Amino acid sequence: MEDKKLSDKKEINNEQRNYRLWFHCTEAINLPKKKKLLEFFKSTEEIYKCSAKRLMLSEILSEEEVNRLIHSKNTIDIEAQLEYMEKNNVSVIFEDDRDYPEKLKNISNPPYCLFVKGRLPKEKKTVAVVGARGCTNYGRQLAKKIGSDMAKQGVGVIGGMARGIDTYGHRGALEAGGNSYAVLGCGVDICYPYENIEIYEEMKEKGGVISEFPLGCQPKSWNFPVRNRIISGLSDLVIVVEARRKSGSLITAEYALSQGIDVMAVPGRTTDVLSEGCNSLIKDGAYVYTSTEDINDILKIKNVKKSEILVKVLEKDFEVVYSKTDLVPVSLQELADKTGFDTGKTLEILVKLQLEGLICEPAKNYYARKSI
Repeated sequence: MEDKKLSDKKEINNEQRNYRLWFHCTEAINLPKKKKLLEFFKSTEEIYKCSAKRLMLSEILSEEEVNRLIHSKNTIDIEAQLEYMEKNNVSVIFEDDRDYPEKLKNISNPPYCLFVKGRLPKEKKTVAVVGARGCTNYGRQLAKKIGSDMAKQGVGVIGGMARGIDTYGHRGALEAGGNSYAVLGCGVDICYPYENIEIYEEMKEKGGVISEFPLGCQPKSWNFPVRNRIISGLSDLVIVVEARRKSGSLITAEYALSQGIDVMAVPGRTTDVLSEGCNSLIKDGAYVYTSTEDINDILKIKNVKKSEILVKVLEKDFEVVYSKTDLVPVSLQELADKTGFDTGKTLEILVKLQLEGLICEPAKNYYARKSI
């Protein structure tokens, strides 16, 4: 098609981009029909200028679809769309633009274009941190730790900005001073869920918010499985922290495997519902997460020594709690009494120390220091 070879000859002019934007934004016909039209006609400009009679002669569209497509020329105001994009600092990147991610060019059904607030991933390595919306405290803390560890090593962290695991992966990366990227199931001008507005705003400066859906597109349930192929496609590794046996996270993992991208899962107890998906992935050959070193091995990043982790973690309140642990197990209540912290704060710090591999929980609510 001429449209898909323009970048090899010259820059696409604004008028041609406008035709493309109209074609992408129209909901008159579905994506498979759009692809057939692009294969039949030379360009989106030709499709736009086609008469109803000629569109019917292509035998691709029904009469109703032809009428809807013709009608969309009058209902979609591209100039207003462009003004809105400029006002909201949104850029659109088409499949044959120079800035279009190379990683996405190699996947099945690459997005026709991407709307971006902020920027696309530029890091040499990127990981996706995904998992259950209704996750456990352990899952939240682990996702945050993975995001933080990756950010400290210059790795971009990608997710869907969904509640739960995705949110904490983003948060860990941003709080560590790194970059994070959210691929949305709605327009990039819509923060969904709205409770993540702070992360959404921060990612515009430290990473980017990305979507193939036009501006103003509302978050619809069927959009999310589709967007998952972009999350995996932009990543070098997909890490599933907690997931049910049937979940969006496993859809992302399936996309990754079909795209030739590695998948890693966090193992869990066989009796836990949120571990079923992860354990199933591991059973099918996914890499097992036990520490940051496991991720580094796959991404070929120099491992961080435990002594270096110790220095980073043992600050302020963490050092207080850690100093009260010993090789002999101590109860949660006893540690709270010794530190002067309430049990909730003490437990949160203990979980983080446990994730760092500095302490263990040999019995329920009893904690002991591990030899390093």
